[in-house]
Amino acid sequence: KSKIHLLSEELVCKISAGEVIERPFSVVKELVENSIDADSDEVTLRIDKVWEDGITVIDNGCGLDKEDVRLAFLCHSTSKIEDENDLNNINTLGFRGEALFSIASVSRISIKSKRADQEIGYTAKFDAGKIIEDGFIGYPQGTSLEVRDLFFNTTARKKFLKNVDAEQKK
Repeated sequence: KSKIHLLSEELVCKISAGEVIERPFSVVKELVENSIDADSDEVTLRIDKVWEDGITVIDNGCGLDKEDVRLAFLCHSTSKIEDENDLNNINTLGFRGEALFSIASVSRISIKSKRADQEIGYTAKFDAGKIIEDGFIGYPQGTSLEVRDLFFNTTARKKFLKNVDAEQKK
């Protein structure tokens, strides 16, 4: 029997996520940068026991509609570049389309969002990258992302983290 084999897509996603999201600070950085890139002039950050109770980022940026929310959590999906030529003129903090996918792969996420040109917002809950609940809601323009149970499904990554207080300080 061959010693070489292909990894499952699920395992590849977890490994890739670990490269982008190394610790709770990485989640905060990526979500705040997304808020800034969304032209927000107000960003609220709430951190409660970083990987257990959650990290929440709320902004008043451009917001997302239902289709955008569903696409945003897929690997290599982005609103920031369209083709190779855009790589020569990057004006955003992020552009690779890995952050939300990676965060979602190793956590439980709730998102609420609404664009200014819409009457109603959209909400979705993801568990390890899969939508488990979604629907329309009343919501102001902008986006709220709540990340809970960080690394719940990647115990190898979680064991390298310091205690909650040390991660909170970072």
